[in-house]
Amino acid sequence: MSQLNSLLVALGLSLVFPALADGMNEMPPMQGSAMGNGAEMTSKMAHGIGTVKGVDTKKGTITLAHQPIKELNWPAMTMTFKVAKSELLNGVTVGQHVNFTLQGNDMNPVVTAISITK
Repeated sequence: MSQLNSLLVALGLSLVFPALADGMNEMPPMQGSAMGNGAEMTSKMAHGIGTVKGVDTKKGTITLAHQPIKELNWPAMTMTFKVAKSELLNGVTVGQHVNFTLQGNDMNPVVTAISITK
């Protein structure tokens, strides 16, 4: 009897799971989720003000001690960011004050624009 019950459960599950999967294909993508191809991830644009603490042109990164970034709900801190294009780092040196724009999701935005302030 136990084997018959196991067989019936397995048969029932094999019929239920494909039906559930078909229904999932009809659901709209979830905003801000990691499901799907990643296109659904929330991409934000944010603006920051900071001081350059390091520039690595080989890695295409910049380290900034930035003020709070309201759009991302981030406090002031020092972080290293990737830059969208290495040309953004031309003329940028440690100690300069800069305005910058970030684009991407909350966990790893990329610097897409940077300008030196006085």
